Amino acid sequence: MKELHDASSFLLTVCDEDVASDVTRQVHEIDGRWQEVQRALADQSVYQYDAGMQHVNQWCDSVEIELCRHVTASYDDLNAQNNTLEVSLFGLFTFVFPHNEMT
Repeated sequence: MKELHDASSFLLTVCDEDVASDVTRQVHEIDGRWQEVQRALADQSVYQYDAGMQHVNQWCDSVEIELCRHVTASYDDLNAQNNTLEVSLFGLFTFVFPHNEMT
């Protein structure tokens, strides 16, 4: 916008009054449109922020519910989960440290 105002200031000094008046009018119109764009962007940013915060709050609520939930499990269930975790960790380590690097 600075360039626009600089150019219009130059034109105002070198043009006759009719052209200068037209330039001034057009610059004011452009300024008005630019302010509308800035307001629209600000409104959109606020909307996106609010939507994001709502999503985060919903996620936190669901996590809190899960953390407070009482889980009943038998020894067999825990042993099976432990085996699954061991297999997952083994898979991770073999991916990160291929066989030839582990020896």
